Amino acid sequence: MRISSIPCAFATCLLLFAGCRPAPPSTPAPSPQPVLAAAPTATASPTSPPSPTLTPTPAAPLVALDPGHGGDDLGARHFKLDGNMDFYESEVNLQLALRIGSKLQAKGFRVMYTRDGNYYPNRNKVDLNGDGEFNDRDDLLYRNHLINQAGADLLLSLHENAWEDRDEALVRATGGTTTYYCPDRPFAERSLRFATLVQEQVLATLRRFSYEPVDRGVVVDHELADGSSDGMHLVMLGPVDHVIKEATQMPGVLSEPMFITCDAEAALMQRDDFMDALAEGYVEAIEAYFEEYGR
Repeated sequence: MRISSIPCAFATCLLLFAGCRPAPPSTPAPSPQPVLAAAPTATASPTSPPSPTLTPTPAAPLVALDPGHGGDDLGARHFKLDGNMDFYESEVNLQLALRIGSKLQAKGFRVMYTRDGNYYPNRNKVDLNGDGEFNDRDDLLYRNHLINQAGADLLLSLHENAWEDRDEALVRATGGTTTYYCPDRPFAERSLRFATLVQEQVLATLRRFSYEPVDRGVVVDHELADGSSDGMHLVMLGPVDHVIKEATQMPGVLSEPMFITCDAEAALMQRDDFMDALAEGYVEAIEAYFEEYGR
């Protein structure tokens, strides 16, 4: 589930927008700035010739991982046949992000998270868009601020999709993979390429587990996955407008690898081996992106 830049707007079927929620628990937010190792410096001995000047090693790329929702905002949910909820989106997003981050760090990347636990990053409920109230959009803007402040080179926002319909059988059978990017940014070409790499890797991972996914494609962030435009940019990806007071300043995508409301895809989400493979797929997409573009 992802939130657009128009207040209190609801998209039909494919988009689920959370309403305003009570204050989240006051868990400390993660530090947005990773600690960097100091570059080595040359020293000279009085009896030896001066050491050559060392060129500082460029810092590794910094990847921002944004696990959607958190705290009181559970996101979309999966329900058992008896009607009881068994798991929810915000935790799936978090566990996937932590897996991706661990793998990236093992490969030498720097990583920052907009959250690394079950909380709202904007824990002080600051009204950042100036509409006189605190809601989910203010939390998203706070995430944008954290990512920009850290100086991230690439953004991956993680969500799961959901289907709403009175036909429960249809809800439980509807699945698919979508990756969103914004074409209205100066780095749109890079975002589109990253979105394509992510989409390909997610689909390939699903197929390796003998599941044939519905390829819903790489989609412009202000369009629904069925191609109909709703005219709203996603807050994490879109340019500055009357709601997005601070836009992210790097290429990025919002990925919805599966539908949490789809029984077959929900079952995969609960498999440790699948989630590890899915995380590896995202890492491969990130590596391929930086091989093409550098920082």
